[in-house]
Amino acid sequence: MNIESQALAAEPDQTPSSAVMLDDPRPGLNDTAELSDWLLKRYMVSNWDNQLVQRLEMVLKRDEDGNILSEPKRFQNETMGIAVTAPAREGKSFLVQQVLSKVLDEEIDVDKCGPSILYCRLRTDATVKGVYKDICAKTGFTTFPAQMTRAQANELATHRLKLKGIKIVILDEVHNLLKPSEPVNLFLKTFLQDGGGYCLITIGTTKLRSFIYDDPQNDELAGRLLDFQLEAFPRSDTVSMIGKAIQQLASDAGLKLNPTVSSDPYFSDRVYDGCKGSYGRCMRLIATSVVRAKEDGAVALDIEDFKATFELTFKHYNPVNPFEFPGWVDGTSAEADTSEVLFDNSQSDFRAKNKGRRVNKKVAR
Repeated sequence: MNIESQALAAEPDQTPSSAVMLDDPRPGLNDTAELSDWLLKRYMVSNWDNQLVQRLEMVLKRDEDGNILSEPKRFQNETMGIAVTAPAREGKSFLVQQVLSKVLDEEIDVDKCGPSILYCRLRTDATVKGVYKDICAKTGFTTFPAQMTRAQANELATHRLKLKGIKIVILDEVHNLLKPSEPVNLFLKTFLQDGGGYCLITIGTTKLRSFIYDDPQNDELAGRLLDFQLEAFPRSDTVSMIGKAIQQLASDAGLKLNPTVSSDPYFSDRVYDGCKGSYGRCMRLIATSVVRAKEDGAVALDIEDFKATFELTFKHYNPVNPFEFPGWVDGTSAEADTSEVLFDNSQSDFRAKNKGRRVNKKVAR
């Protein structure tokens, strides 16, 4: 199954060269508060979606038409799962939620379990017993014995999952559980063997991936979780998606593109370099800049929106604000340091004329 038939742009065996929005009703343009919330949750489809679908096809059953079902495949009475890993803020959680919602036609509820899927986000102080209790709470059970052991918590959580008919368990931020005091290996395997019978999807940073796949003691666990590391897209593909996202989100917000954005041939490269190629951060920067312009009453998206947004939210990640400079060219060579400021004097005069803050933009609505 290729999710392209449900509004994706990329084939599963290709890197993405464009990005498309999933269907989602837009609030009225005059309802700025609701529209801003909607824009910040807008989802950009990439080839990661198809790569996740390919893995879901390996661990979940399909019907005669090839549609993925909410039913784990069994391998000698044991199930399998997927480990989704990437650096922080790359969009792992949103990706999993959107893809499963799309292919299984079941909304992911982060507060309680759905008909067949339970999503549980692990807290920073997570313990195995605490996760079991959180799972119970999401199934509607919140009264626990005063001195409940870890084994009892396991039995109770398993009982509640079976009672609710859960088939897929999503554990997010699993790296928070990686402490010497916690039997993480055994905890994760419990969902896949010994009659657990669930498809387990774990989400975490590269620390989780190292735990699963680099430690020989966890070979058995690694063999049950398909590796899905969100690898960065080629620069050209990401830059192309950035350009389309800017156009789409600005249009969604009812904004035009100021020449400081539309006439800058390297504007998408500014976004790419500022976010150091991180696809998730690029999409976040674009959405936040569009929201800023909308909330400020602008009629057009301007470079100043990106400059201010970057200054306030991304300087900890990259001290070089790429929207401060009149000249900026892409770092296309393999050796290029994308955090370095690059100047193109042939473009500087043109960009300098189009640089500067808007005047009385509230009046211009």
